[in-house]
Amino acid sequence: MLPPRIDERTLQDLVTRMKEMVPYYTPEWRFSPSDPDAGAALFYMFAEMYLQNVERLNRVPMKNLIAFLNLTGLAQLPASPATGYVTFTVSEGTPHPVLIPPGTALLAEASDGGDAIPFETAAPLLVTPARLAETWLTSTEHDRILRLAPSPENPALLYDFAQGENLQSHCLYLGHRDLFTATQPAVIELDFYHSAARYLEKSYGEKLADPTALEWAYYGPQGWEPFDVVSAKGNRLLLTKNKVREIVLHELQGIENRWIRCMLKPNMLEQVASAQQPLLIDALHVKTNYLDANREGGIAPELLFFNDIQVDPAGCYPFGEHFAPFALFYVGSQEVFTKRDSVITMTFRLKAVPHRLLPEEEQKIEWKMVMKETDFDKPKVHETSVLHVIWEYWNGNSWVRLFHNQEYEEIFYRPSDAGVDKVMQFTCPSDMADTMVSGHQARWIRARVLQVENLYSNNPVYLSPKMENLRLQYSYFPDAGFPVERCLTENNMEVLDRTAQVLQGQTLFAPFAGLEGTDPAFYMGFDQAPRKGPIQMYFSMIGMPVTASSELPLIEWEYLRQGPSGPEWTPLKTIDETLGFTRSGTVQFAGPSDFVKSGRFTRELYWIRAINRDGQFERKKQGDSPRPHLAGIHLNTAKVIQQESIRREVPKKVHVSDTEVHFHLESPPVFSEEVWVDETGHLNELDLNALLEQDATATEVIRDSGGNILQLWVRYAAVGHFDQSEPLDRHYLLDRSSGVLRFGDGVHGKALPSNGPEPVMVHYKKIAGKRGNVEAGRITQLQQSIAFVQEVFNPEPAGGGSNIEPLRATLQRGPQTVRHRDRAITAQDYEWLARQAYHDIAKVKCLPGYNAKMERENGCITLAVLGSGGENGRPFFPQLKRKVEEYLAERSANTIAMSSRVTVIEPVYLEISIFAQLAVTSMDQIVPAELTAVQKLNGFLDPYTGNYDGKGWEIGQQIHSSVFYGLLKAVPGVNHVKKLSLTVHKVEDRTRTELTLEEAIRIQHGIVMNGKHQIEVDLL
Repeated sequence: MLPPRIDERTLQDLVTRMKEMVPYYTPEWRFSPSDPDAGAALFYMFAEMYLQNVERLNRVPMKNLIAFLNLTGLAQLPASPATGYVTFTVSEGTPHPVLIPPGTALLAEASDGGDAIPFETAAPLLVTPARLAETWLTSTEHDRILRLAPSPENPALLYDFAQGENLQSHCLYLGHRDLFTATQPAVIELDFYHSAARYLEKSYGEKLADPTALEWAYYGPQGWEPFDVVSAKGNRLLLTKNKVREIVLHELQGIENRWIRCMLKPNMLEQVASAQQPLLIDALHVKTNYLDANREGGIAPELLFFNDIQVDPAGCYPFGEHFAPFALFYVGSQEVFTKRDSVITMTFRLKAVPHRLLPEEEQKIEWKMVMKETDFDKPKVHETSVLHVIWEYWNGNSWVRLFHNQEYEEIFYRPSDAGVDKVMQFTCPSDMADTMVSGHQARWIRARVLQVENLYSNNPVYLSPKMENLRLQYSYFPDAGFPVERCLTENNMEVLDRTAQVLQGQTLFAPFAGLEGTDPAFYMGFDQAPRKGPIQMYFSMIGMPVTASSELPLIEWEYLRQGPSGPEWTPLKTIDETLGFTRSGTVQFAGPSDFVKSGRFTRELYWIRAINRDGQFERKKQGDSPRPHLAGIHLNTAKVIQQESIRREVPKKVHVSDTEVHFHLESPPVFSEEVWVDETGHLNELDLNALLEQDATATEVIRDSGGNILQLWVRYAAVGHFDQSEPLDRHYLLDRSSGVLRFGDGVHGKALPSNGPEPVMVHYKKIAGKRGNVEAGRITQLQQSIAFVQEVFNPEPAGGGSNIEPLRATLQRGPQTVRHRDRAITAQDYEWLARQAYHDIAKVKCLPGYNAKMERENGCITLAVLGSGGENGRPFFPQLKRKVEEYLAERSANTIAMSSRVTVIEPVYLEISIFAQLAVTSMDQIVPAELTAVQKLNGFLDPYTGNYDGKGWEIGQQIHSSVFYGLLKAVPGVNHVKKLSLTVHKVEDRTRTELTLEEAIRIQHGIVMNGKHQIEVDLL
């Protein structure tokens, strides 16, 4: 509060009072403002002079206040520089990292159209040509793998495994071209073996047949289709396929085969393959048996040929109606004849159908009076039949016998006219191969006619064999089994070929394996090894949770290197400004030389990872402080400060009086400085050695070839005042706002030696204050080009810059410093000290007895602070938070400071949205009234410049819907407000929650802000 006015009278008050006194002092003169004369002019001159005296009197308390505050040493808080982060991009194909030294000068385009704003890097940076190619999240507990692609528009929620697409899968793929050639119903039997511990095999079948944990499927024409029935007997698994559906050829990992798959269902890894009872196998056998599920008696052949003529399996003449030697009958079935060493049963109904090559001639009888019986005899008709056939198959080189004896050679000899059921059984040869028959590639057997009975008889009757309902079946003996052709396992997005292990049967492997480690991890993959350093990655966080130092998550960084037995994870030393991803900042590391390229998540890259060792993020529940949102990762990013380095400036000497000299710097305000004084000739070698012992960097000596001192500069130290300075103390005072430099007088502080016209040299940093708060993408220029650096840009706005504290604010703060004496006792003390710690604060409210989660807790002090930077300043709230908390902790009671109970949080934004219906009396006022109403609402609800007084809304200040009636009624042209409703949304940690007005009023750390307003204007 500023001092009150002593005399509140205005010019009109003085004129009125003097007018009342005129009759008593000058009765002969009448004061007439409407008809002024020379006396009236003199009257007004006196009133003006009197008013000036009144104003000077009213300024006396302020003058005394300023004088008093000057005695206390109070000064305006200096300007502060903006800070930000700049990303350096190197050209494609850069052969080696590029060093960016500290103090590298950059320029930002000013949004006000003025001169470019200088920035400088705060620390060295090694720009690596490596690029961040992949980012992933993994959780061993939840068995999840999530791919991250963070952006400011779509930030990724770190360590949140309840959202996003889980790319983790656990699959066992088995491939066999022959045994899995099964279009008709079949039963596939799998035997799993553990040769080192056979007793464990008994439980394998039960585990693998559990439908709640696993799904067995085959790859059909429409993709993966589940088996109809899955059952188990010991270590044997039976997969039943009842549908007529082909297991088609499909390519997996570049391998074409017929595949079946065992896929683990989500969150079932521990049930099937726990650490206590792992599922390990070293051999796997398979066989397939035909299943006559539809009682069809078998499988119809795919193709039948008589010589080169295709015939019908339902009914056909295998050797034609008029057979001949060497006639061929082909039976083709890819499904049946691919089952090597199986017992194949071929059934069909066979009957003889007589055929003649030529029509039977009617015998002519020569009639006589007397005839013999023989004259009526018909000529004998000979029947021709297939006497011998040979059954053959193709072995890849030639057609060879299917049977080693004469079995089934006479199967077509003289079948009955009524028909008879025939059954053939044989073992499918192991060397049977595909061949081409009449343009069809398949597996074939054939019958070749070797001998025909009565072949050369005159016009014989052909007993042509006719086959009907030809069916094939195959089956294996119970103890039969064959190794699979291909065995693949897919775990953790990595597919491994286990075929060699299964075939050799000597090496155990786990078909289902979990993620490495036990804790949640964040993986980053680089296309090149990020070697050497310092390398910095900037993590842009949004909606950072309020976290006390005692609750910070434990994050450990590791990189993948080549170990004795393969790639292994090793600790990576880092400097983590993010404090475990709880705020934006850089992670700095020096890349080791033993980085190794390794496959993770389907990519061969160089990997580092951040592991949450205490699992704090993973354990968060509803109501806990939220997980951080990652808006982006920017490699090769350095912190920059808005400043310009000026070196070896000789300040201008100004004689204030005969005994006092000031030095003025050319470019205030000053952020940091080094003041050097020329003491050449005033120090001998002994004095110089004494100075060097105290501080070797406090002197700068120039000598000639003989070692004699040519020039000696000594660095002086800054002090707040000279009250405690001794006569020989090398001290100086600097008003950083104005750039005025003062030295001691020889009594309080060492007097300045008189060494010519340039006794003082200053290195300093000048800043631009709030002009340095530039938007993202404004810092784009290097003052001097650097080889291989292609581009620079700031991915986020620069913020935190402020101008010199206004005098009015200093005068308001001054009495408070006298009251609190730099110690925080009351809530008001905390609020004023917070403003003193970081003067670019717009609003602050102290909430004693509440912790950071706004829960009642004795001994806690929470301050809700709103920076004056607006939206651009929000990324730098952690910087404000850290600075204010440290400042207040130093000035709080030890019981509070030692337990870190002083916490700074952002206020909760209460988004007020208004819907109103207004009535106007003129049609011309409809549109202007609507626009004016929205403008008034936006201005009134602005947290910085709104409210009735234009000073904005205080944190925790309540609002009622009734205030908007008067506000909208005051809009020109509005007759009355017909309807008004108010909606409140709480905006906290990027989450909008609708509240009632009563609930919003109870939020002590809330601040009003604009929502979306809807105004409807009707004509009265």
